[in-house]
Amino acid sequence: MPRRSHVNHPRESIQNGLPSDNCVTFTMALEKTSLLMGKEGFVTAAKLLGESLHKTLNDKDGIMKDFGSFEDLLAKMMPTSWIGVAGTPKLKFYDLDFGWGKPKKHETNSIDFNGSISMAACKESNEDLEIGLCLSATEMEAVVNVFNDGLEAYVRVD
Repeated sequence: MPRRSHVNHPRESIQNGLPSDNCVTFTMALEKTSLLMGKEGFVTAAKLLGESLHKTLNDKDGIMKDFGSFEDLLAKMMPTSWIGVAGTPKLKFYDLDFGWGKPKKHETNSIDFNGSISMAACKESNEDLEIGLCLSATEMEAVVNVFNDGLEAYVRVD
C-alpha cells in the first residue's frame, strides 16, 4: 500500500452562528508521499490544502456532513503521516497590549514536539503570514534549500 501524507487545517469558524476562531473540525487532503516530497511538493501541499478547505467551507450541507467518529476516520487512513497546521491568522497577536506594550515575538508552543506548522498574522504586514516550523536541523536545512532553490518563483510580488 503506498504511503500517504495528510495536510490538515483547523477550521476557525462555522457558518451557523458560532463565534469566530473556534476550532470545531478540520479539513483533510490525501496525496501520495512521493508527490509531496518532490520538487513541487510544497506547492502541491498548498494547493491540496486550499482545495480541501474551499470544499469544506462551501459544502451546502455543512462542515459536519459525513464526519462520523474521529476514531473511525483515523482507522481508515492508517498507515499515514500527519502534518498539523495550527494557528489563528485572524487574531493579530502583535496588536495586543495588556499594559506592558505590544509583543515583540509570538510563538506557538504546540508545534514544538511533533513537527507541525504554525501560522500567525505577520508583525509588519496585515497581508502576510508568519509560518513557524519546529524541525530537526537536517529537516530545517531541507526546508531552507527548498526556499533557496526556487520557491520565490511562486511568490507574487505586487
